[in-house]
Amino acid sequence: MTRHVIDHPKPAPKDRLARFLRLERASLPGTRSKTLMLRMQTRADDRLKAYTRIARGLSA
Repeated sequence: MTRHVIDHPKPAPKDRLARFLRLERASLPGTRSKTLMLRMQTRADDRLKAYTRIARGLSA
């Protein structure tokens, strides 16, 4: 006779934590994409500064 579903041992908490961390890290952006996003953000900020300077009538 086989064991009931409830009678099976539960996985150790360490295994569960490791699986959870692996899934979370896989869903996060990698370091390369983080640097690209940061680079794009700084470029956008520089463009905004330049556009506002032009709109105010100041030259380079």
